[in-house]
Amino acid sequence: MAEPTAHTRPLTRSLDPLPGESLGGYLLRLSHRLRLSPIQLARRIGTAAPSATRLGRRLLLDLDVDGFARVTHLSSDEARSLTLVPWQHRYPPIARALRRPVSGSRDDWLFNDLPRYCPQCLASDGSPIQQDHGGSWRKFWHLPIAFVCPDHRVFLQHRCPQPHELTRAITDLITQTADTTLQPAQCRLPAVGQSRSQGRTVPSCGVRLDQLDQFEHGGGLRPDPPMLNTQLRILNHLGPGCPPGDAVSYFSDLRVLVALLCVSWPLGQELIPPGARDAVAAHIRVLGAGQRQAHDQPPRDPTATAGTLTAAASLREAPHLRGLLNQHTQAVRNGPPSRIPWTYVFERHSSNCSALVRQAAAPSVRSYRRTGPRGTRIPDRTGSYRPEHIPAFLEERWYQEHLAPLQIDAEAKSVRRLAAVLLVQQASGRARGDAADFLGINPAGGQFAATSTLLRWLRDGQDAFNAALHNLAEELDRGTNPTNYQLRREVLRDWSLPSETWNEIITRLPPAPGPVRPNLDDRVRQEASAFVWAYATCGEPLFAPRHIEADQPPDTRQTWRQRRANTWFQLSRPDALNHYAA
Repeated sequence: MAEPTAHTRPLTRSLDPLPGESLGGYLLRLSHRLRLSPIQLARRIGTAAPSATRLGRRLLLDLDVDGFARVTHLSSDEARSLTLVPWQHRYPPIARALRRPVSGSRDDWLFNDLPRYCPQCLASDGSPIQQDHGGSWRKFWHLPIAFVCPDHRVFLQHRCPQPHELTRAITDLITQTADTTLQPAQCRLPAVGQSRSQGRTVPSCGVRLDQLDQFEHGGGLRPDPPMLNTQLRILNHLGPGCPPGDAVSYFSDLRVLVALLCVSWPLGQELIPPGARDAVAAHIRVLGAGQRQAHDQPPRDPTATAGTLTAAASLREAPHLRGLLNQHTQAVRNGPPSRIPWTYVFERHSSNCSALVRQAAAPSVRSYRRTGPRGTRIPDRTGSYRPEHIPAFLEERWYQEHLAPLQIDAEAKSVRRLAAVLLVQQASGRARGDAADFLGINPAGGQFAATSTLLRWLRDGQDAFNAALHNLAEELDRGTNPTNYQLRREVLRDWSLPSETWNEIITRLPPAPGPVRPNLDDRVRQEASAFVWAYATCGEPLFAPRHIEADQPPDTRQTWRQRRANTWFQLSRPDALNHYAA
């Protein structure tokens, strides 16, 4: 792109931008006022190189704002407002395009394939300047999330009333840039029967796009209140009243949910307003005929855009979002979750999605964007409980309140281990084996994994298990002053009962009846140390540090291991014998 230089003289006459006007619309009106073609004006003000013959849409991102402002007698803020740059911290495709070189891959959600417009906005509002040069081509219309004019409550148009045969997207900011005869509201496509490939001298269509009697507004269809409300919410998220982070999450949520609705169609069609269902179905047929398996492509038709975005917004606000996402995912599942087309979209954009959607989607897809060499991924849950707040063996109360009602008591030990690992995984993004390592469970032995019996149960009960785990995670999110179990594990990593303390304890035991004296040697001291460790860390004695045992000869260690289970049974049984109870 050429840039205005200090030698580019300011124009003798200029124009003030209209509210919400785009750079392309401003150049059309200004060229009309100065009786220049758009490309002559662009060269004159340094927006295009002297040899340029076209104006690409990248000008909406790459405009030299200060130079343009100086030549056109605008303030820098006015010039910048003509571009998409003010929305870069709100609408993710704009931010990605600004980071990406001009030759970078195209984001389908950055620009519409065909220009959208409201005929009533293009018509004059009666003011002298608009009577002479027309109304505003708004920059919002460039985005695929624009489908309704909220001022006039009509669907945007995306075609000329004349039957042009368009086989590819229009990527120019202004077409037919050399034509000096056109008013800003006239169609700049080649005349019917002509082709753009024939060069710049092809006659333009010239049909006035601001004359309402040419349009039927989609066959008389007008946006219903949910569609209009969705468009207003979208505009609010682009405005200064919404925090940028919330806007990024909102638009990312809508994008991934639109993809899910398209992939799982016709499931969810009841969320589409009736007047838009045919247009949405036509859009999905086009997607199915192409190579875009991820279905991450917005509709060309504003009516279909209205239907998909309104449905996605409704789905996002649903009270049981997690169950609905699982239902849609199951409808198209024919292999591992990572092979479902929608998961490709979710994986690319999950880091920008809201915690609401990430947490709701995670049980269904179990797919996260990799961020590190060991497979660390974006966690499901951020800003809530942390991995260090999870014990290695799920607390008894947590288990009884959330998981025991699933009636899998025969697998209680396996369930409590697996639940702890999954909670850590959700909060940290670690792989499952790494989450087990964090908890001090040996992944090489597979102790954290579900048993074959539990796996068989999960084939039918996965949804109930996920729901129970989700409810437990929400309870932990609401908790205050949580216990730092990881700190306890670290403090007790090298600990065992000292001999002096052990002797003090056993001397206070009541005398055992009968002639046989109980064994209170170092083996029992080791098991008592493990008992204390498990109580303090909410873990299992199996994974307790065994420093006393480690100091013994190999044959002694083997003997101790063989007797370990019986000792622990005696220590943990609810009706413990008097000696073990003491």
